[in-house]
Amino acid sequence: AAASSAGQKRKLTAVEQIMLAEKAKKEQKEKEETQRAADAVRPEWITKGIVVKIVHETLGGGKYYKKKGVIQGVQGFSAEVKMQDMGHVIRIDQDYLETVIPAVNSAVLVVNGQYRGQVGVLLGLVEEEFGARIQLEKSGIKVVPYEHFSKLS
Repeated sequence: AAASSAGQKRKLTAVEQIMLAEKAKKEQKEKEETQRAADAVRPEWITKGIVVKIVHETLGGGKYYKKKGVIQGVQGFSAEVKMQDMGHVIRIDQDYLETVIPAVNSAVLVVNGQYRGQVGVLLGLVEEEFGARIQLEKSGIKVVPYEHFSKLS
């Protein structure tokens, strides 16, 4: 009798069945959360009222390169940026703009991802995750990727 049952799988106990079901539920929930976060990332991120850095090397003969400005208006993928030190207003595609990471305890706006549109306070950098800990007004403390938030003007 022992030889005939050796090839068969042992039936799971009730506890093992519950554990397997819970593990499957947890994996499904994690998968859905990862998907939600991925779906929340949009190609357009520029938002009125944030500070940005110009990364176009030749615009205006290079005089705007690495300079900061505040977005005054947005049309699709282009922004109207008022330059901080010159006062000039330029229209530029978002491909030539970067978010600005402010000093700790400064106000930020999340411009992309699942917390998009939320205002928060920068608590500190989390370099190993390429992000920062931000105290969000609606979602508590979250780690947000560097490129998903910018300094508020």
